[in-house]
Amino acid sequence: MKLYFIPFACSLATRIAINEAELDAEFVQVTPGQPLPDGRDFASVSPMGYVPAMEAGAVTLSEGPAVLTYIADLAAEGVLAPAPYTAERYELTKWLNFISTEIHKAVFAPLMTGRSNEGAREWAKGQADKRFGLLSAHLDGRQFLLDQFSVADAYLLAVLNWCEFAGIDIAQWPVLKDWRAAMRQRPSVAAAMATEMPLREAA
Repeated sequence: MKLYFIPFACSLATRIAINEAELDAEFVQVTPGQPLPDGRDFASVSPMGYVPAMEAGAVTLSEGPAVLTYIADLAAEGVLAPAPYTAERYELTKWLNFISTEIHKAVFAPLMTGRSNEGAREWAKGQADKRFGLLSAHLDGRQFLLDQFSVADAYLLAVLNWCEFAGIDIAQWPVLKDWRAAMRQRPSVAAAMATEMPLREAA
């Protein structure tokens, strides 16, 4: 299995998941605008040019929630996701989609590109209040989004790492700030961040 990543992008969640489940994977670093190490255009793997993307035999996937779900299904049952066809599994799907659409795209995407104008940036910051408030209320008194660690936690941690870069003061939501700090101490998370930080600094 090949996993395509950019250091400290949302693809960090895939590295956390692989660490957590003790799975084997080859990580291939993507440099935007440049060919892959094997000479191919990254668009041949991920048509939108986004990470994470994955190749596993005949299966090629892009879009973070899909890649994370695939990894979760490779792991031992219960390690990264609840069992299929359970209410808890659909709850996981809900959170993966909430993080993808309401946090990643609605809040952070306009703040993480130089192509946004000031109006778009202010709009995105305004979206944070309700969305971060909902997350904060849900995580108050909880360790994880579900009853145990899942790929949704890995994804949420990856995007909350962007707060300072995006100009969002996470201290406005003490529950989220404390949750992020606790998650960063988790061995799978700490190892993933330690691996990617030098790559980010060198990029």
